[in-house]
Amino acid sequence: MVKKGENIYKRKDGRWEGRYIKGRKSDGSAIYGYVYNKTYTDLKERLLTMKALYSHNYTFKTIVYQGSLNDWTMCWLTEIQGQLKPSTYASYTNKMLKHILPFLGDLPLQSIKTADLNDWIKKIEQNLSPNSIRIVFQVLMSCCTAAVKRELITENPCKHVVLPKKTANNINAITSQDQRKLKEKATAHPKGLAIILALETGMRIGEIAGLKWEDVDFSSNLLTVQRTIQRIQLINGVNRKTQVIEGTPKSITSKRTIPLSKSVSKLLNDQKKKSKGNFVLGGDKPAEPRLISVWLKKICQSFHFPAIRFHQLRHSFATRCLEKGVNIATISALLGHHSTKMTLDIYVSSFMSEKRKAINLIS
Repeated sequence: MVKKGENIYKRKDGRWEGRYIKGRKSDGSAIYGYVYNKTYTDLKERLLTMKALYSHNYTFKTIVYQGSLNDWTMCWLTEIQGQLKPSTYASYTNKMLKHILPFLGDLPLQSIKTADLNDWIKKIEQNLSPNSIRIVFQVLMSCCTAAVKRELITENPCKHVVLPKKTANNINAITSQDQRKLKEKATAHPKGLAIILALETGMRIGEIAGLKWEDVDFSSNLLTVQRTIQRIQLINGVNRKTQVIEGTPKSITSKRTIPLSKSVSKLLNDQKKKSKGNFVLGGDKPAEPRLISVWLKKICQSFHFPAIRFHQLRHSFATRCLEKGVNIATISALLGHHSTKMTLDIYVSSFMSEKRKAINLIS
């Protein structure tokens, strides 16, 4: 029920509108901001957040923002939520709550200095790899950049932070011999199709989970990657629940068309005859990624195969392509990478055999 003085109204289009004071003109009159939502409860929650932000903000432009990093972060996350994919928003929130705010959250936003952030980096180095630290740092950088644009701070304290050097990604592809063994067992197993798809197409686990029959063109032997399935963390106060969501692929280039071999096309055709739903794996609902990982684990255990992660199958596909002399641009397109540089950076260690060939040719 709307209470008097809340500045919440029901619009003709069915949405709820909330109004808050975000500043003052030189004559003291109010400058209003507006928020919108489909439900009254969600609108009220967002409006309270915005009011909290601007209660710290200046009544006249000479008053300095008094909020902490924690205050600003909550407002920033609220503002960007509608602009991000749910998985990206969940990732930002998780990194903030787990790796940033426990160390820096109580500091006034205005007082945070580069030295504070360098000390913070040293603390999280105890538990995170250099590459993970850089990913977490980028979230804080974005948060502070938004604060600069809002004129809550004059300079981004992240600007001159010293970050640990990047480390090379260790890509552990399975050997050709092991791949043949795994492929043989997976082909005969009722839950082995996901493994075959990863080894034969290089698709990510979420892309395989999101595959629908409408994405498979049997007449042309083509498969189109159009969606991904992920389990993300939903954070509501102290409660942290997870939810399986269907979303768009990781990037624009991740939405791609992949040719199918005759053997994979046959396996898919056999699966379709037994299927009772829209999804290739799972029926009416998708088989979520962690269930597919369980299938891989059980198949590996069934013939005493070493434990591997599902993502290694994608790496193995790329490695086999390299070994067969497939050019890097084609591999990059099949994997859905946004550039050949990204492919080269990830699989640089896999080029050792090519390096040896070059040296032998010269000698």
